[in-house]
Amino acid sequence: MDEKLLAVLIGILSGIAGYFMTTFWMGPILQYRELRIKVFADFIFYAQVVNADGLNDEMKELFRKRILTNRRHSADLSACLTELPSWYIWWLHMKGQNPEIAATNLIGYSNTTEYEEAAKRVYKINKALGFKGEDE
Repeated sequence: MDEKLLAVLIGILSGIAGYFMTTFWMGPILQYRELRIKVFADFIFYAQVVNADGLNDEMKELFRKRILTNRRHSADLSACLTELPSWYIWWLHMKGQNPEIAATNLIGYSNTTEYEEAAKRVYKINKALGFKGEDE
């Protein structure tokens, strides 16, 4: 086989492999990592509005946004998990992360208005997403 033809074939096959690796592995992994950081940042941003009783209208609106944001994050996380490569999910579990538990607890967190229950949910979600908790 001609060396130039071999070089072209290797280049084409490398390009195809790179495309599939980027599209089907790296894209979902980067999406998961970005979503993970968004969840953590929103815990900080919405920390003061676990319960809207007795708050002003601005805080009540922030409370509604917290609920919607956490539901959206749960849905996005669940959808992202279907696209993650199985080897990456296995690796996350080996690191002690469990995004499935985080998605479930995000829905529960969006439904709670009790401070103690909210703190427990936040702890479980942070632990499931690999963020250190208070006792670590």
